[in-house]
Formats: sequence, C-alpha cells, structure tokens
Amino acid sequence: MNFFNPGYQVFALFRTIAVIAMVIWSCFQPDVVIPQSLTGGITFLILYSACLTLLLFAKRHLVKQIYLCAFVLDLCFLAEIVSLTGGVHSEFYLGYILINVLYSTHFGLQRGLFWAFLSLILYLIINIPLPEGFYWGDLALRGVTLLVTSAAAGYLSDTVKKTGKELERKAGELSALTEVLHTVNSSLELPQVLSSIVELSASVMKVKACTVHIFEEETGLLRPVAELGFPSLRGQLLPMEKCFMGKAVDTRNPIVYIVKSELDESCGDLLIKEGFCCALSVPLISRSRTLGVLTVFADEPHAFSDDEVQLMDILANQVGNAIENATLYKRQQDLHLAIVQAFVAAIDAKDSYTRGHSEYVHRYVTRMLERLEISAERAQQIATAAILHDIGKIGINSNILQKPGALTEEEYAEIKMHVTIGEQIISQVAHFRELAPVVGAHHEWYNGKGYPEGLKGEEIPLGARIIAVADCFEAMTANRVYRKALPKEVAIAEIIRCSGVQFDPQIVKIFVQLYEEGLLDEMSIQTLTEKREDAGA
Repeated sequence: MNFFNPGYQVFALFRTIAVIAMVIWSCFQPDVVIPQSLTGGITFLILYSACLTLLLFAKRHLVKQIYLCAFVLDLCFLAEIVSLTGGVHSEFYLGYILINVLYSTHFGLQRGLFWAFLSLILYLIINIPLPEGFYWGDLALRGVTLLVTSAAAGYLSDTVKKTGKELERKAGELSALTEVLHTVNSSLELPQVLSSIVELSASVMKVKACTVHIFEEETGLLRPVAELGFPSLRGQLLPMEKCFMGKAVDTRNPIVYIVKSELDESCGDLLIKEGFCCALSVPLISRSRTLGVLTVFADEPHAFSDDEVQLMDILANQVGNAIENATLYKRQQDLHLAIVQAFVAAIDAKDSYTRGHSEYVHRYVTRMLERLEISAERAQQIATAAILHDIGKIGINSNILQKPGALTEEEYAEIKMHVTIGEQIISQVAHFRELAPVVGAHHEWYNGKGYPEGLKGEEIPLGARIIAVADCFEAMTANRVYRKALPKEVAIAEIIRCSGVQFDPQIVKIFVQLYEEGLLDEMSIQTLTEKREDAGA
C-alpha cells in the first residue's frame, strides 16, 4: 500500500489526532489523579495505533480486518476512559459517536448499525447501575443519538458507494460506446468491425458470449457473422420461427430468453450445451430495415435491467450502421470495379492483339506488392493502376497500334502520348484521381531518360516503378504483331541488364526472386500464349 493512498492517510491522521488530543487533554486536566491513571491507557492507544498503521501499510489486502480490530480496540480504550472520567457523567461518550460514524462510513449502514448496537451495549454495561439522581432519559437520548448518527453515516456511505459504482458503470459504458463508434468509423472491413463489437458488447454487459446474426430474407434463416464465447453457433443457420432471436427480428423489439427444462426452440439445446441459462437479443435496425440481431448470453441467472436493454439497443444500432456502411462500401467498390472492367474492355477493343496484357501486368504487380512493406490501401491503389496503365491507348490511332513493321518518328511520338492521355482520363474519375501520376509515369526511366517528364530515381512514383518492370516483362514474353514472344529467360536477362538504367534495382531484385521461385508461372504459359494468339487472330 502506498503511503499516499487516501485510505492510509485518513487512518494515520485519525490515529495521530486521537493520540495528540488525549495527551493535551491529560496535560491540562485539573484533577491530578486522572492523568496519572490514564498513562497506561494512553500508552496502549499509542502502541496499538502505531502497530495497526504499520500493518495497514504492509498488508493492504487485510484492510477490513485491520479496521475491525482498530474499532474493537478503540471501544476498549473508550470504556476505560469513560470509567475513569465519571462514567455516565463523562463527556467521552461523544467518542462513541465519533468512532461509530467513522466506521459506519467505511462499512456501510447494515454493519454500521450492528457495531453501533454493540457500542451502546458496552456503554450501558460499564455504566450500570446508574448513579442516584441520574435521569435515565439522558442515557436513552445518548443511545438514540449514537444509533441515528451511525445510521445516517452508513446510509450516506452506501449511497455514495452506490452512486460511485453507477458512475463507474456509466463511464465504462460510455467508454465502450466511444470505442464502438471509433471501430465503426475507422474501418469498413465488416468482419473486423463485428469482431471488435461482440468483444466490447460482452465486456460491457459482463457476459461470457455475444453473437451477431444476419437475417437472410431469401431463406428466412439467421446466419452467424460474428461470435465470441459460443462456438456451437459457428456456421449454424437458425430458422426464424423456431428461435428466440428470430422473435427479436420479427417483432423488432428486444427479447429476453430464459432457458427452460422443456425446450421447443432450435437454439435452446445449444444454450444448454454451452452452459448458458439466459440471453438478451436486440434487433439490428438501420434505416427502418431489420438486418439481423445482436445477442448476449449469460451463464448465470441475470435479470436484464432497462438500462442494460437500452445499452444493448444502442450497441445494436451501431452494429446496424456498421453493416449498412459496409454494404454501401461494397456497392461502391463494385461500381468502381465495373468502371475498371469497362476501361479494360475499352483498351482490349482498341488493340485486340494485346488483349489480356493489363490483366497479366496486374498479376505480376500484385505479386511484387506482397513483398513490399506498404499499406494495404496503397497496394490496392497501385494494383488498380496496373490494370489501367494503358488506358491512354484509347486515344491512339488503331493503325499505329497494330502496325506490323517499324514505327516512324511521328508514329512513335504519338504512341508515347498514351501515358499523358491515360493520366488525363484517370484524373477525371474522382475515385481514381490519385492513380493518375502512376499511370502517367510508368514509362519513365530510373536514369531519367524516359518519358514524358524525364523523371529519375525516387522522383518516379513507386507504383510506376513497379508497373514498369511488370509491363516490360509481359510485353517481351507475349506475341506482338511485329514479333514473336521472347523466352522468359531472355526477358529476365534483359530486365536484369536494365536494372539501374530503365528500372529501379530494388524492384528488379524482387521481380527476379519471384521468377526464380516460380511465382510468375502460376498460369500456364501455353494457355496464356493461346489466349493472346486467339485475340490477335
């Protein structure tokens, strides 16, 4: 226990004040006999106060036992003081009130009243029989005062503790909701979001298990999409009409389910198998549409309060938002994919002899990206740029693209314009705007002698440096209208020869490693060649 712990400081301060007060009182006591008779008692007070304070510092886990011991010793000390200072006429009866208030504050109303009754009985024992002329009503008033003050202190203490626990619970719920909101807003990857939400839901509800089920309208079944602590539900499709979770979806209201001895529901057996006795299901509603259900399972009897149901409802709303956001994101991604596929189809329609070129460049680029330590988002952007790198050929004359012989200077100059045209086209699509510099620089050379800007080294975007290697290798190993495909060994040798000149040496190193490991040959080269020959026929 730390010396600066508030409980330790209060205990030590109370002990110190009590000792000092007794010493001062005895020094100024006009009756010479009383201070002399109190010497032993004060010494006893000093010794046990010091010992208990040190013990509390060393054995923090025994705090309740130490406080109780201190209370008993304090009562014994007070009994001696009261006896020596006039019995019922002694003003030290106020000490009983003081220590009972202090201990009621610590132990609460129930225990505080118990110890107050014991204190009162002890006070009566040491003062009976009452001296002649003493009014018994004064004694009753003292007893009532002792009990009332102890009860008030205990009640206030219990109220403060209860409020503190409630605030702590609310703070925990708020923290969990904040984390859920952060999780929902920070990622559109639905499995990751739902996994985090079921963990947080189980934690904040203080239960062992939590699941999320999606309602499939076509089949009328509930499909599990996230689960924590309930392995029997993995992969289990639950019929709506035979499961309490289905009732939550159907009624759009929370459902509390208690496991009974006789089960008529398909998931009741599963709850018994996993040792759960009750559950709370809340429907997932987003934009007036019921998406599924969020359920928590308790392995001990639990009466879900209105606050807990309300909290689950809030969590369910966040789950619904996460599912809705992920669905919208998926639709957006599908739209973007459709745009990419339309672009690729446009390229293939323009130059049928190189049909499939962009797809294979994309495959090589994806392989290289797996070896680079870059973010998934950036890798996806570069992979998409690989598919679109030749989109600018749409603006090039078909006769030049399919010319079987050597190009003239004017024709070659027009061919080189495809990177600039491609950059302009891509920059018009908001979602692909960041890819435009990559598309526009994939024919730049590492030594600065490429086109269109003459960029060199690190000035060339990383994605363009990666695509340049894949683009060149694919072009050399594919049939063209003006030549036959080169053997892979020859193409790799040419890539290595141009390392540091046309290509980034680090990218070349990765590409050669992939070639040597056979990771560029996953698709049959014969099939690949046949597809290209068919395209050019």
